[in-house]
Amino acid sequence: MRVVDQKDLSIIVNTGEDVEVSGLHVSPDLDSVMYTLAGIIDEQKWWGIRGDSFITNEFLKLLGENELLRLGDRDRAINIYRTLLMERGVKLSEVTKTLCSRFGIKANVLPMSDDKVRTLIHTEAGPMWFHQFLIARQAKDVVTGVEYVGAENAEPAPEVLETISKAEAVIIGPSNPITSIGPILSIKKIKEALILNREKVIAVSPIIGDSAVSGPAGALMRGLNYEVSPAGVARIYQEVASKLVVDSADKNYGADIAKLGIKPIFLDILMKDISTKKRLASEIVSIVKMERELFRYEKMSAQNLIKAK
Repeated sequence: MRVVDQKDLSIIVNTGEDVEVSGLHVSPDLDSVMYTLAGIIDEQKWWGIRGDSFITNEFLKLLGENELLRLGDRDRAINIYRTLLMERGVKLSEVTKTLCSRFGIKANVLPMSDDKVRTLIHTEAGPMWFHQFLIARQAKDVVTGVEYVGAENAEPAPEVLETISKAEAVIIGPSNPITSIGPILSIKKIKEALILNREKVIAVSPIIGDSAVSGPAGALMRGLNYEVSPAGVARIYQEVASKLVVDSADKNYGADIAKLGIKPIFLDILMKDISTKKRLASEIVSIVKMERELFRYEKMSAQNLIKAK
């Protein structure tokens, strides 16, 4: 089912949603990426481990402790292991490599930073951490701003900058641009590296028409005064991406996207099942290969022109 061999993939993952649950360091995005690559993700929810039990979580409820995140028992074991290692001084990036090795994952999974960065959502009801906004409050509060607390002093995790520099292409997936990609871009050196390598950065829109495909991306974009549209997504990624994959139904946004200096690429981006996910991934990989060959041809032509002169 794979489009690209895992060993050829490096994945830089948001840690702005990391949270403490019952004394454990939980990295939701890192775990979802690892579980997906290991083939054990719960595909109904796209978080947690497929077939996991919730005995500990349910017993905690009986004792009067309601956890913000509902951790499965095997999922909890991963978080216990992570927390134990980090308490012994092991960095998050090193723990992640160890976990990937245990799961037989060949891809290079990298947290964006070993430093603590947390996403704070400012709303009309007051400021709240991301999971308070999303889970406890069901994303019902009107957003007035988003802050990435700690980002100003955070350094990229080891290998992150080198990975961006050496990659044949950098693909920003159709994740929430404010709370899944925003924390990564909030780290100055990572954003600078992407700007430097902008020509090979391709983003995929999480918005079709005027609605998010899933999650609170629309409410968050609106709260930050971005139009909820593919053009609004293009404005967010204007500095770091040279191309934006947009749904074929949104060709009317093409001119607005192009005005921002971003090339729109129109594909069917709605991923309903594994086959449509594989198709979209294959199409994006084909575009990457085609762009790479075009770049090589243009470079060769320029060199030949210089020689001719």
